[in-house]
Amino acid sequence: MDILEYYKKLVEFLGKVMGDDTEVVLRDCRKPNHDIIAIANGHVSGRTIGAPITDFTLSILANEEWKERDYVVNYEGKAGTNKRLRSSTYFIREEGQLVGQLCINVDMTPYEQMIDSIRALGGMDRIRGRKDLELVCEGPVENFNEDVMGDMMSRAVIQVVGSSEELVRQRLTQEDRIQIISELNRAGLFQLKGAVGAVAEYLYCSEASVYRYQSKLQKKV
Repeated sequence: MDILEYYKKLVEFLGKVMGDDTEVVLRDCRKPNHDIIAIANGHVSGRTIGAPITDFTLSILANEEWKERDYVVNYEGKAGTNKRLRSSTYFIREEGQLVGQLCINVDMTPYEQMIDSIRALGGMDRIRGRKDLELVCEGPVENFNEDVMGDMMSRAVIQVVGSSEELVRQRLTQEDRIQIISELNRAGLFQLKGAVGAVAEYLYCSEASVYRYQSKLQKKV
């Protein structure tokens, strides 16, 4: 039996045990976009079976962190515009290869609302200059976005030139594009099928130019 079949049963079990505010996800890392193959309480992030890879998973693949660690816990996830999640991922290996990821995402909204209520009850919300209490997560931030490529490209352009507006992208210099592609390489974007074409279109250059810029970056290493 496929190893991930066992984990499918675990997804359903954990979803029922941990309650409606906890999403449990099983991702098949052997599929081209590392699709979700089982999910419990998908309303937490709004995803369903077949949802694509996230930026966090791409970075894990790019830096091969899964080879050194069995899991990553308590990092921040973002779903929609305002929903914050406390996320953790367990790496499923078979014969030294990453075959899947078991992910648990806890909706922090009820706890943040509880903190706000306690703050208001104690009059803390009326104390000027006091910093908000934070529910602190560790490590990277994972974005649950259906358009993972578009989101990653936009953030890379903003990081390099400060804006991802279309007019700005049309006027990028060659050096700007090289720096942006360097950021996307580091993030693991080019592991996705069709990434070169998508990047070329987004940065207003040819696919040949993207390959050329990648070659220049490799020579610098």
